[in-house]
Amino acid sequence: MRHFKTTLLCSLLALCLAGCAGGADPQPTAPPSAAPTATATPTPEPTTNPLTGQDSAAGGLRPVAVTLRTGEGSTPQWGVASADVLIEGVSEGSTAGLTAVFSHPDQISKVGPVGPGRDLMLQMVLPLNAVPVHIDKNIYASNLLNLLSYQDLDGLHIGTAAFAFDQGRYESGFREENCWYTTGDLIRTGLENYGTGLEGPTMPLFSFGERPAPGSRNATELTITFSASDVEQLVYSPDIGLYLKNNADGSAQMDADNGDQAAFTNVFVLYASSGIKDDGITRQYDLSGGTGLYLTGGSWEQIHWTKGDATAPLSLTNQEGKTLVVSPGKSFIAIWGGYYGQGLRLVGEDGAEQTLPEKPALLESGIPDEVAQAAEEAIRTQKAIEEAQAQLTTAQEALAQAQQAESEALANDNPDDDDPARQATATAQAAVDAAQQTLDSLQPPAEETAAEAPAESQPAESQPEDAASSESQPAESQAASSEQNNG
Repeated sequence: MRHFKTTLLCSLLALCLAGCAGGADPQPTAPPSAAPTATATPTPEPTTNPLTGQDSAAGGLRPVAVTLRTGEGSTPQWGVASADVLIEGVSEGSTAGLTAVFSHPDQISKVGPVGPGRDLMLQMVLPLNAVPVHIDKNIYASNLLNLLSYQDLDGLHIGTAAFAFDQGRYESGFREENCWYTTGDLIRTGLENYGTGLEGPTMPLFSFGERPAPGSRNATELTITFSASDVEQLVYSPDIGLYLKNNADGSAQMDADNGDQAAFTNVFVLYASSGIKDDGITRQYDLSGGTGLYLTGGSWEQIHWTKGDATAPLSLTNQEGKTLVVSPGKSFIAIWGGYYGQGLRLVGEDGAEQTLPEKPALLESGIPDEVAQAAEEAIRTQKAIEEAQAQLTTAQEALAQAQQAESEALANDNPDDDDPARQATATAQAAVDAAQQTLDSLQPPAEETAAEAPAESQPAESQPEDAASSESQPAESQAASSEQNNG
């Protein structure tokens, strides 16, 4: 984000502190003859964490949903292991975005790098009455919050009243946008600037309860392909009974704050039909419902989910249509469109690959697989042509230099220099011929070129149109050069 640090610092708002002082009421004293009595300290009633279904010492406050930056240079992230829920899905481009949800601000010692808000994630957390925390947001997220008159915490506006910059991380080579974070205390302070707080009603994320022991461990390794460059794994560890999450490069997804690996009791994959919004880049999902996968205890089952509009809660049922009972604990939720370039693979303890439900259908605005494949091949071919053309140019320059050296050797009438000069020219010529042959092999046949445009207006050596401008190009290819947040 251009001048990201400067923008946030300039947006710092003055924090208004109000104080009041008052005298305490005089306390009655016991008469001298009265014997002191022991007063028992009341034990606070445990509350239930609405996101995990487990007992919690803290409660009564709204959840906090922080958008994390993903993609190159964003890891390790802060807060991924301490969050109660991680939600992941591609919202734009080809890199999946990530949102960390905490039931209570006291859980947040440090979370980030904070990324821009996206409407996909907002639609998942707003029904929980969560406070959305991000730095900047796209037009769809902005429109949604404005429509609902929903107060978020956006670093682009609130600045360093609610966000901080990790100078050490920056000095170690991280880009500026991957160095901004927040804490529970900063979130409280930021909300005070808006005259609001974390008090408010909450609702449980799932119907939590004890489940029978699984009959077999047929779900010990889940591979989620969000794109060719974004493949992640969740691997079940029987020793701790949790699914350990790995990064796209296969390394463990570690929390830069507490040093732990992100791990979950529950893993959900929500199948959602998808297409493209009117900007040609942002993903459009049908969040009314669909099928899905639920993994826990090393086992899996097919489920059905429903939601509805942006404020409707997520509802899960099993194949019998009964409310799904979810194991108490932390959860990972993947929103998976199943469009071109995406895939799922689930393997059991015995190495057997599981037969999964069919991928969701595309929305009308979606790109059919064959069209997306053709566009991807066109982009790949165009890139190869550009590289071959560059190699040919370099080889031609080397040939010209070799020919010049050979001419000078002949002009000097020095037989000792003639043979090396001729050999250098021959080598350079061979390189030119090879580069030209490669370039020719990548060019479309002459008859295709003639059919694509009138002969008088299209040169024979014309290269194919850059696929990046093609209307049939998939959105994930259009946005390949743009960094995603959180996607």
